[in-house]
Amino acid sequence: MTRKHFIRAAEMIRSIHAGHWSKELPGYSTHEMRKLGRSTHVTAFERATLTAEAFITLAQEFNPRFDTYRFLIACGLVDKPATCYQRRTS
Repeated sequence: MTRKHFIRAAEMIRSIHAGHWSKELPGYSTHEMRKLGRSTHVTAFERATLTAEAFITLAQEFNPRFDTYRFLIACGLVDKPATCYQRRTS
């Protein structure tokens, strides 16, 4: 996997998290969920988190040094840490 693949995956997850994807589970999973008496609706955050987990697992298989935290920031699932610095005025 290349950097552009990771960037695209993060864009997709950010879009899911923003609510641009359906909150309904796909048809292939709803039958089993109904049999278990569970809702077929998921929140955007739940769907984004589960999708991110799948991409992270895949990425780590290709690159053991994959930076999970950086990827989660790119996905919009965790906040970027504040950088502390003082601006010098000359």
